[in-house]
Parts: sequence; C-alpha cells; structure tokens
Amino acid sequence: MYFRQFFDSANAAMSYLLADLPTGQAVAIDPSPDPCQTLVLKSLLAERGLALEFIMLTHTHGQAADDLSDHYPGAEILVGKRTRSKTGDRFVEHGEMLHCGNQSIQVIATPGHTADSLSFLWLDRLFCGDALELGGCARNADEDCDPGSLYDSVVRRLFELPDEILVFPGHDFHGRTVSTIGEERTRNPFFLSRSRDEFITAFSSYQHGQACFPASGL
Repeated sequence: MYFRQFFDSANAAMSYLLADLPTGQAVAIDPSPDPCQTLVLKSLLAERGLALEFIMLTHTHGQAADDLSDHYPGAEILVGKRTRSKTGDRFVEHGEMLHCGNQSIQVIATPGHTADSLSFLWLDRLFCGDALELGGCARNADEDCDPGSLYDSVVRRLFELPDEILVFPGHDFHGRTVSTIGEERTRNPFFLSRSRDEFITAFSSYQHGQACFPASGL
C-alpha cells in the first residue's frame, strides 16, 4: 500500500493519498482544490500509474464539491449521509467497508463537528478530519455543530480503538501531523477528565471565545 500526506499552508489543512500498488487503485481523503496541490497529486498518480477511484470527504460545510469533480473526473466522491453539500456521488454511513484494490477501509461515523462527519480506518491508521484535533478540539460555528455528538464520537467511538492506532488529523495547527489513540485518550486536555455535560458547557464557551477550554474542568 502506498501512502502520502499533504499539507496546505493556506489553511493548515491535511489531505491524504492511499493506493493499492498491485491493482493500481487509489483513494484521496480530503484533497485540496488548490491548483498546486492538485497538480502534485495528479503527478503522483501518473508517475505510479494509479487510477483515483474515490475522493473520501471527512466532512463538508455545505459547500459543493464541483471543484473536486472538475479536477478529478471519473473519481467517485463519497460523503456522509447527513451532508448538506449540494454534490456527492455516493453517501456512506457508519460501519460500511470501502475497498481500494485489495485493501479495506472502514467508515466510522463521527458526527459533531458537522452532522455528516466521518472518520476512515485503514489498517493501523485513522483519518479523522476535524472530529479529533491533535491535542485540541476544532471550533465550528455552523448550525449543525453538536458538542454532545462530538463528545460521543470521540470518547465512545474513536477512544474505543486500540492505543496503537495512528491518528491523522484534518488540520495541523500545532506542528504535529500524527498522534495515536492512546496519546489522545490520555493527554488531550479537551476531553481529559470531563463528563459529557462538562464538555458541552466548556465547548459552548470555547466556541464564543469566552474561555480557555483546556483550563476549564481540569
């Protein structure tokens, strides 16, 4: 299996390319529509003789995915079933298994940051979008942001995975591009030692810039 991680300095966004080299099939997770990154991704695909089967989006913010369709014709765009986006070729849900050549990728629904948020588990690697920020917690002012669902998604789904699972986020705001489930479960100050109700209260203040989230409730 081939794996590459990309960084978009304009918004600190992370995206990923996974490929099954024997079959030549590939998937992209949250690819940037930025022309420079698109060129790099297309060059890698051509260089290794790969066909992009899927574009897998960990979440949407109501925007259309027309730019991605234009950049990668023939690739099927996968989004969560509860998306507000205008486009998407296939709607996936919790527990589905996606196949890239001989490789399997598990869909884990992780709503909260947005209603349609998904994480993708491939072997020992979790791609979680904005459901879990490394050492942090992503803000979101969209109307479908639900802190209770976010807590459930992180604590009752992602933190139930084995300690050694590698966590690859949707953004790198702190100079960290990978963590582990074990580290986030025991050290992430946004979730550490908080009940669900305490998290919801703290998150509401955090959203509005009224408090330093990690300091509250610890």
